[in-house]
This record gives sequence, C-alpha cells and structure tokens, in this order.
Amino acid sequence: MKVYDADHIRNVVLVGHSGSGKTQLASALLFDTDAVNRLGRVDEGTTVTDYDDEEIARKHTLSTATAYAEWNKTKINLIDTPGMANFFSDACTALRVADAALVVVDAVSGPEVLTERVWAAAAELELPCLVVLNRLDRDRASVSRSLSSLQETFGRTLAPIQLQIGEEKN
Repeated sequence: MKVYDADHIRNVVLVGHSGSGKTQLASALLFDTDAVNRLGRVDEGTTVTDYDDEEIARKHTLSTATAYAEWNKTKINLIDTPGMANFFSDACTALRVADAALVVVDAVSGPEVLTERVWAAAAELELPCLVVLNRLDRDRASVSRSLSSLQETFGRTLAPIQLQIGEEKN
C-alpha cells in the first residue's frame, strides 16, 4: 500500500438526509478516480461503502463506512454516513475527524431537517462545506427551486459555484 505524507491526506465526510444519494455519490467518486473498476449501485447492493447484509437489504446506510481514492497525489478518505435521524450521532462523529463536508441534498425534496442539523454541526466545528445537489435527473427535480430553498434555509452563506443546464431528463 502506498504511504502518504500527512499533508497529502484529506478526510471528506458525506452528510445529508436519508435518501439524498450519499452512498451513490461515494461510489461514483471512487469509480471516477479509478479506485474501483465498476460503478457500484445502491439498488443492486454493489456499493463499496454499504457492504453489510442489512444495509444491502434495506438499501440504506446503517453505519459510517470509509473508502479512499487518490486525486492529484492526495489520498482522499471518503466517510459515508447514515442519513437517518436515529444515526445523527454517527454523522457528528465523522464531522469531527473531517477536513471538509459534502452536504448532499436531493434536488426533488430539497433540504430537510437533518440537512439543517448537519449544516449546523459542521458550522459549529468551523468545517468548510460544499453542497452537492444530487438526483437532478429525476422527475420534478428543479435546480432553481432547490437553490431557492437552500438559500432560504442557509441564507447568504450558500452561493452556487456551478449550475447545470436543463432539468429532469434534459
């Protein structure tokens, strides 16, 4: 296994409400960085971070899991957390060891209560956050509606840095 200097290791936690696509995003990141040779899917039970039989059967993350990828000679430890309210303490624990947080939000449902709770927990730890608007290809997904909802919820602390063209299947 390759050895990395401490200044070339980053811990990134994926947090957000249940069903927002955190595990699928982790799987896509691992695939895009060639850490794995196939794209795992939650629906098929083939993701790297959901490996427990109960997680596969329920199609939900039940415990925090880690995976890593290399990008620009930096090891990025991805920490995939559960999104159910009963497991909020797992997300808080993962935030404490992270260098940054990816707050994953479903483009159909927008920010939910747990999204606000993890955002507040990350802010308390002064952790940099990046919101990932996920599942934009779904019916009723709306970038403008989701962005308005996010800005209404989080105020001026949220600014878009990249916007997609088109909505739903376009």
